[in-house]
Amino acid sequence: MESDKKRKLESFGRLQPPSFSGAESEDAQGFLDKFVPQSHREELRRQFEQLRQDGMFVTQYEMMFFELARHVIWLVPTYRGSIKWFIDDLTYQLRLLVTREKVSGTTFDEVVDIARQIEVVHSQERGETEAKRPRCSGSFGGVPSGGSRTIAGVVLIGPLRRLIQLIVVH
Repeated sequence: MESDKKRKLESFGRLQPPSFSGAESEDAQGFLDKFVPQSHREELRRQFEQLRQDGMFVTQYEMMFFELARHVIWLVPTYRGSIKWFIDDLTYQLRLLVTREKVSGTTFDEVVDIARQIEVVHSQERGETEAKRPRCSGSFGGVPSGGSRTIAGVVLIGPLRRLIQLIVVH
């Protein structure tokens, strides 16, 4: 079996296929200039600059971010720059909790994963809060019960507070 693979590789090598050393940003920009009309590139740039997470889950926002970012490589030329841009356009609550990742050595995938985890916990807490809310008329004017903490107006309760403590420790 190994000799068959080796024989096929040698046969392929005799065909002298062109080599590919990877695409540099100038080549990628040249490709965009040649095959994507200027008006379409401007529209993609505008969409990317206006992209915000508002109303989307983190996964949806990540997909839109990558889809548009690949067309505007000159706006976000570095890996760290893409992390910063991604974080800056998260919802306020997520941005507040993930913002330290802009300066740490965190990878883009880790930033997205942290934001997803916070989003899931925050969603679960909202569900628990809704389930505990009394169904009768009237209003509650008190303060949150013990075990909660507020950071910049965001009430952190139970699991979300523990998740943030874990993130800050690591």
